[in-house]
Amino acid sequence: MQVPHRLIQLMAKPVGRRYASHGAVAKSTYNDLPSPSGSWQTNYDAQQRKYNAQLALGVGVFAGTLLFGKAAGFFEFYNDYPERPAVIDNYKD
Repeated sequence: MQVPHRLIQLMAKPVGRRYASHGAVAKSTYNDLPSPSGSWQTNYDAQQRKYNAQLALGVGVFAGTLLFGKAAGFFEFYNDYPERPAVIDNYKD
């Protein structure tokens, strides 16, 4: 009974001592933040070109998936509804 208890004590002892500090950490200030440089408009336009290209690619892939799925018979859109309702005979006859 004493052996497992002693093993648990030996194994658990190092885990409880991991809260020590390992040196001073430099405090960050607002001066450490990056400062903007250059024209914001050129950066904005470059980002918008990238985002618009991603949007166009996504729309194209989605449309291609729909077309391929419809041509291959994976999708059924149920848009072939009749002009008039079907005539159903009386079931009681």
